[in-house]
Formats: sequence, structure tokens, C-alpha cells
Amino acid sequence: MPHNDTPRLGGGGMGEFRDELNIRERRTFPDVSGDDRLYRRLTDIVAVMTASGSSADETYHEALRGQRDDEEFVILVFKTLDALNESAYIERWALVQLAIDLEHPVAGDYLAELVRRPIPEEQSEDPGHGLSTVTEEVILRTTAIEGLARLLRRDVDTTEALLETIASSDYVAMRRAAWFAIADSGRDDAVQRARSILQERGDGWIAELRRIPVEEAEQHDPKLIKPPRGSTPAPYGE
Repeated sequence: MPHNDTPRLGGGGMGEFRDELNIRERRTFPDVSGDDRLYRRLTDIVAVMTASGSSADETYHEALRGQRDDEEFVILVFKTLDALNESAYIERWALVQLAIDLEHPVAGDYLAELVRRPIPEEQSEDPGHGLSTVTEEVILRTTAIEGLARLLRRDVDTTEALLETIASSDYVAMRRAAWFAIADSGRDDAVQRARSILQERGDGWIAELRRIPVEEAEQHDPKLIKPPRGSTPAPYGE
């Protein structure tokens, strides 16, 4: 017998075929604004952000255009982010990405503060074979670094936070993301400082990395892939 959250496909009678999807869990954000209007704007835009469909991206960017000049709304996004439980990684990531997409200068200090926060100790009992809380936290910070990179390209000076990350972060992913943010900015003085810091800490190889379009990446010839030896294993459960 299906549970309440099990997708069901079935006929609707009179020859009609109907898809049904019932989801019992609904993810929500805390209301820290005390303003129903602001809170609804936040939940509505996150709903648009996570929607699917052929026009979903266009609809999301249209919604962003209506909020980009509202500093109060951008600050609300970060206040809501801070009110979330640490383990709410999906919701936290969504709000960080939303703040980045709004591209408001006020986001610079908030994103820099997030990048500077120490990574909490690993909470998972088996991070090698499941969720790693450290990995989730690093993803949040590398996402925030992308936001600092976007602001830098829009002439909001975020170089100090990026250089600090290159100099002090324990995580290669964060140092690499910060390097690319500065390298892509076109600011020669910051690039030279970043390169010098990397060389001093033995990470000069990061400055030699080159990002290429996927179509330029070396592709393996499928004809050279050897099939597994032996017979094909039986499907699970047989």
C-alpha cells in the first residue's frame, strides 16, 4: 500500500489519465521580518527559484528584476539565512544563491562574513559513504565566493575577503574558487597579490589551472572502453 508521500500514476475515469504527486513534507522558512508582505515576497521568489518547466528560468529572472533595488529585502534574505538550523543545507544554499542572484552591493559584507566563518566539525558518523556536513559547509562558502566574484565584476570591491580566503582557508576548493574570482576580475594588482600568496603557501599550482568549456575537454573514445568480464549480474531482488 503506498504511503502518503508516494507518487501515484493512474486513470481519472472516463478514459482520462491523470498524474498525481502527493508530498507530505513541505519545507518552510522562519518569518523573521514580522511583515507578512516581505515574508510572502521571500517565499514566493524561492518557490519560483525552485520551480521547473520550460519558462522557469525566465520567470525567475523576471522575479529577480523586481527585487534587485530593494536593500531591505536583500537584508531579509540574510537574516532568514541566519535563523535557519545549521543542518538545513538545502534551504541555506537556496538563500545564499538568491542573495547572489539579487546582485545588490549590500550583499558583499554578508557574503564575506559567511566565507570567513569557521567550518564546524564534521557531524556525520560516516562522511565517506553519505552526507558530509563539512562538505556541505564548504559548498555554501564556495557558492558565497561566486557571489563575491560577481560583485567584484560589478565594481564592488570584495578583493580583501577573497585574498584573505586564499591566504587562510584550510580548504583547497575555497582557495581555488577565490583565486578564479580574482583572476576573472581583470584587476592586475589583486591578481599579482593573489599569485604571490599562493606561491608563499606552496599552492602556486592553483594559479596555473585553466578553466575550459566542456566541449574543449578531452573526450574518451567509447570504442576503447572495455566491457566488464563475466555475465551481467541479475537485477537486485531476483
